[in-house]
Amino acid sequence: MVRMPAPGIQERLRELDILVPIDEEALHKWRPADRLAGLQGKVGGFLGNRKGNADALLLDIRELLDQKFELADALMMDKFIYSRPAADGIIDTLAARCDFVVTAIAD
Repeated sequence: MVRMPAPGIQERLRELDILVPIDEEALHKWRPADRLAGLQGKVGGFLGNRKGNADALLLDIRELLDQKFELADALMMDKFIYSRPAADGIIDTLAARCDFVVTAIAD
């Protein structure tokens, strides 16, 4: 789970003129998903970023997970722009259809 650094660390980062790469608003908007007891027979979502090797990496991960856990199904999707968050429709589809999601950024 992502958290803001402790106040002492935040102060030290400011002294070094280093920005904390955490969106404080997002910390209050999102919560981590409940942990799954296992992946056996689950539906996996695989979200790529349209970079050259992301699809290859996700396909390999999907195959490995399917071999080990016999996934019920797998949904492969890509964000439209690698440097932006996935569109709400993509997130909604993954949330509605998948038990877990693996993301990848790869060049």
